[in-house]
Amino acid sequence: MGRYVGQRVRKLDDPALLSGSARFVGDLQLPRMLHAAVLRSPHAHARIVELDTGPARRRAGVAAVLTGAEAQAALHPFPDFFHDFQGLRSAPTGCLATDRVRYVGEPVAVAAAEDRYAAEDALEAIRVAYEPLPPVVNAERALEPDAPRLYEDWPDNLMFHFTVKGGDIEEAFRRADLVVSDRVTIHRYTGTPLETRGYVADFDAASGSLTFWASTQQPHPLRTILATVLQIPESRIRVIQPAVGGAFGLKTPPYPEEPLICLLAMKLGRPVKWIEDRREHFVATGHAREQIHDFEAAVTRDGVVLGLRDRLTVDLGTFFPQQGLMQMYVTAKHLPGPYRIGHFQVEGRGVATNKTSYFAYRGFGKEAANLVYERMMDMVARRLDLDPAEVRFRNFIQPQDFPYPSPSGAVYDSGDYPAALRRALEIIGYRGFRDEQRRARAEGRLLGIGIASAIEPAGASVPASFTQGYDGTTVRVDPSGKVTVLTGITSPGSGNETGIAQVVAEELGVDIEDVTVIQGDTAACPYGLGNYSSRSTIVGASSAILAARDVKEKLLRVAGSMLECDAEDLRVEAGHIAHREAPRRRVPLRDAAMRVLSDPYRLPPGMEPGLEATRYFLTPNIRHTPDAEGHINTYPTYPNAANAAIVEVDPGTGRVRVLRYVVVHDCGTVVNPMLVEGQVRGGIAQGLGGALGEELRYDERGQILTTTFMDYLVPGAADLPDIEMEHQVTPSPFTPLGSKGCGEGGAVAVSATLVSAVEDALAPLGVTLMQTPLRPDAVVQAIAGAAARTP
Repeated sequence: MGRYVGQRVRKLDDPALLSGSARFVGDLQLPRMLHAAVLRSPHAHARIVELDTGPARRRAGVAAVLTGAEAQAALHPFPDFFHDFQGLRSAPTGCLATDRVRYVGEPVAVAAAEDRYAAEDALEAIRVAYEPLPPVVNAERALEPDAPRLYEDWPDNLMFHFTVKGGDIEEAFRRADLVVSDRVTIHRYTGTPLETRGYVADFDAASGSLTFWASTQQPHPLRTILATVLQIPESRIRVIQPAVGGAFGLKTPPYPEEPLICLLAMKLGRPVKWIEDRREHFVATGHAREQIHDFEAAVTRDGVVLGLRDRLTVDLGTFFPQQGLMQMYVTAKHLPGPYRIGHFQVEGRGVATNKTSYFAYRGFGKEAANLVYERMMDMVARRLDLDPAEVRFRNFIQPQDFPYPSPSGAVYDSGDYPAALRRALEIIGYRGFRDEQRRARAEGRLLGIGIASAIEPAGASVPASFTQGYDGTTVRVDPSGKVTVLTGITSPGSGNETGIAQVVAEELGVDIEDVTVIQGDTAACPYGLGNYSSRSTIVGASSAILAARDVKEKLLRVAGSMLECDAEDLRVEAGHIAHREAPRRRVPLRDAAMRVLSDPYRLPPGMEPGLEATRYFLTPNIRHTPDAEGHINTYPTYPNAANAAIVEVDPGTGRVRVLRYVVVHDCGTVVNPMLVEGQVRGGIAQGLGGALGEELRYDERGQILTTTFMDYLVPGAADLPDIEMEHQVTPSPFTPLGSKGCGEGGAVAVSATLVSAVEDALAPLGVTLMQTPLRPDAVVQAIAGAAARTP
C-alpha cells in the first residue's frame, strides 16, 4: 500500500456531482438549438406501405423531418462491429427503417423542431400505413422450418452459430459414474441508468467540422463510426463525453440516433439535441440476458465433474452491429467457471427474433455461465447427498495451477478460489446455519442458504473490433509542477479518473490535488477505447503508470544535473526530488520542471525540452490467432468472487427476502477500496433486481409490456440487504500493479446465489429451480408444480 495506491480517496468528481454543478448532455444549451424526436414502430413485424411526412413538415416550429429513404441516401450503413467470426450472419443496417420494421420501437422517422413538444407533435402528424407480418418472439420457435423469417435473404433465423470445445468430451462421459442434466432458462432484462442516452450535434459549415456531445462510453470509437456513416473526415469530428449518469455497457456505440442527430445538424446548420425518454430506453436501447441452456455433466461418484456439454440458445432480437452478439460467445467460453473441468463442448445458437437487439450489459454473459455451472454443482451435491460447498472444493482450480489454461481456450491469470469460498462461508456462519434453519422451520419459517463462486473475466480484447486490450495516456507537467493527465479511458460515473489520478500521483510523488485528469474529449485525449469490461485499471491505469514513469525519469535526470549526482541516486516524494542517502540534498519538483520548460540550454546533453509523455499499454495474455482447436483468448485477467446469501421465502405469497449477502471479492491489487466496494455493491444491487423482479416481457404479438418503472421493478435502497464485503488480493502477473478490474464485480454471481438459497429454503416442499426470475408468482408456481409431482 502506498501514499495513494490502496487508499480510500474520495472521487474527484464528487464536489460537482453532489453540488449539482456537473454538466450532463441534458444540461447543454446552445444558441439556436433544435430538439429532435424519433417516430418508432408500433409493430413487431410489418411492411411500411406508405409514409407521408407532408403534414408534419408543415407544422409550426418544425425544421425538418427525415424518413428512412432520405437517411439511406445521405448515410452509409453501419460497419459490422465483429467480422472475423465464422458462423456469424449480418445484414445491412441503417439509422431508419425503409421498407420493413422488425421490432416495436424501431426508428421509422425523425423530426427536428424548435422545442421537444413541437417535435413530438410533428411525429403525431406523420402518417404511416403498415402491413402487419407474423412476428416471432420465441427463439426456439424461430428455429422451426415454418417460422417467419426476419431477413428474406437468410435461409433461416439463425444469426450466429458456433462450437467451442476442448479435451475429449465423449471420453469424459464414458468414464462417468453418473450424468446430471437439465435445462436452465434465463429471462430477458437490462440496465436502467438514471440518465438515459442523449446527444447534441453542432456543425460548423465554414470549417466543415462537427462537434458531438454524447452520453457514451467510447468517444473515440464513436468518432470513427460517425466518420464512416457520415462520410466526413474523422479529423473534422470532435466527440465530447460530458458527465455520464450510468452506462453499464448500454452506452457503447453504435446506435441509430447518433448519426441521425449529426445529419440533422449538418442539413439544418443549427445545433440539434435529442434526449431519450424512459419508454424509448425500454423499447429501443439494448436488451440482455435471455438464454436457454440444455446441459449435461459427466460426474464421478466422488462428485468430481469430468466433462460438461451444453447447447446454448440465445434470443438475440434483431440484427444490429454491436457488442451484444459476443455475449453468447463469452458465456460459452467461460462455462467451466472456476472449476477444473477437463473436457468441454458447447454448441451456440444465436437466433433472430422480433425483439429489440441484444446488447452489452454489466456481466456480459458471464452471469449466465455462472448460473449454469453453479446449478450444476448444486445438482451434483443433491444427487450424491454431499454438502454443496464440499462439491465445489473438490472441483476448484487450485492456487498453484495459475496461469490456468481452460479447455475452452481461456487462460486464467491468478486466484485462490478455495480460500475465497472458505472466508465467505466463515463470515456468513455456514457451519451453524443448519441449526438455525431447523429452528426456523419449527416456527413455520422457511430459511435457505445459497453459495456461488464466480469468475469475472475483464479487459475484453476481441479480434478486429473496437473491443481491444490497449489504451493510451498522456502525462504532462507544467512549469509550476502541476500534472495534467489525458486519458483514453472514460468514466460513466464510477470514478475511473480518480483511480488514474491516484496511480499518477503515486508514481510522480505529488499531491493528488495537483493532478488534473481530462477524459472523454477526442480533441485532447490520445486515441483510446473508453469504458467497458472492467478495463479502467487494467489498461488505463497501466498506460498512465508507464507515461508517468517516463516523465519521472526525465525529472530525475534534470534534478541530478541540478544536484550534481546520478539520477539513480534520487527519488521523488512529497513534491520534491531528494537524494536517497542524503535527503536534505533535494530540489522541489516544480524547480526541476521549470528548468526543463524555461531553461532548455542547461539541460543534460541530448535532452529535449518538454515534460510530457504518451504511452500505450497492450495487455499480455491475449491470443487472437486460433490454436489447433480453434481457441482464442479474449480476456487478460480473471477477477473472481465467492458469494453467499441467506433468504427467507413466504410459501404463500412467493416473496423472497434477502436477509444477508456476503461477498469475498478478488480484483487483484486494489487501487481504491472505496471505489471497488462501490462497484461490487452496485453490481450486486443490479443482480438482485434482475434475479428477483426485473423482466422485459413480450406478448405473443411482440408487444413489449414493461416500458415504465411501474411494471419494470428496479429495487430501491429499502429493498436491498446490508452487503457484507471483504477483499482478497491475488495480483495478476499481467499488469504493472497486479490489478485485474472490478467494474462488473458483484453482478455475475447473484442469480446463482439466490436461486441456490431459495431452492434450499423450499427443499422440504420438493422444489427445484432452474429458471429466473424469482418473482413471487414464479415461486408460487414452482411450489405448486412440486406439489403436483408429489405422489
